[in-house]
Amino acid sequence: MIRIIDGIAYESFSTEHFKLKASDCGNGHQEITASRMVGWREMNLDRIAMENLLETMQARMDDPEEQARREELRAENSARKAKKRVRQLCKVMGVDTMLTLTYKANQQDLALCKKHLREFNRRLLRVMPDFAFVAAFERQKRGAWHVHMATRRVPESLADRNRQNAVRLKSYEVIRRIWRSVVGELGGNIDVARRKFHSRKSAAQIASYIAKYIIKDYAEGDKWSNRWTKYGEGFVPEPVELGIFYGPIAAIEAAYALLPEGHRVAIGRLDRWRDWFVLHTEPCG
Repeated sequence: MIRIIDGIAYESFSTEHFKLKASDCGNGHQEITASRMVGWREMNLDRIAMENLLETMQARMDDPEEQARREELRAENSARKAKKRVRQLCKVMGVDTMLTLTYKANQQDLALCKKHLREFNRRLLRVMPDFAFVAAFERQKRGAWHVHMATRRVPESLADRNRQNAVRLKSYEVIRRIWRSVVGELGGNIDVARRKFHSRKSAAQIASYIAKYIIKDYAEGDKWSNRWTKYGEGFVPEPVELGIFYGPIAAIEAAYALLPEGHRVAIGRLDRWRDWFVLHTEPCG
């Protein structure tokens, strides 16, 4: 990478120093990252070389293929930031249940799906005032949209207020009826995954499951857009800088030294180029 500052050209280079940061996502969840730092050095070009460099840089800026590549990189970067935001919000909220909202009809309008989700949330709040969620939208192979929703503390039963004498029904049955009342003739169903596969999943694992759909939609080639939403309280604090370390090993050792007693590693990963490392921790049990 090259930058021009006050008529002087600088080129970037990789250093052996790593910056360590930690994000406290609440509920005992921590995300620690170590990333290789970039340095800058003057290129020391004469006038002719500088003119040639500027011409080359301008030509690249005007090249349609280069413009498309930059747009692609911007979209990918936005998707990754959204994925991180979704993952951390799930942890902050302490999610423990997965809901999947589907259509029987081949409903391919994303705006309509979002409208249905807003109305579903409004109606569900009548029976679950504390309802909060993080949701990602996914397109099925047939083209229909459905919603993956991470939520928390869904009770075993809820009151069915559609009956004159309110009785208590299994919560997933009430939730299913509400979704079907929203989508009407399009038909709908809800899978409450806490009873199945995700009953063994932690908040961190559910968070990763939901967040992957942000990148999945991007990777499938669609023009990236807002493919997630949330409702309820969920504040993610800014990360805290923990210092600079020489070499990846020193940074990784420092990260593991922060692992609190009674916690375990949910994710620990060093990239193949040894440029970054992530460590996600969560409470045991």
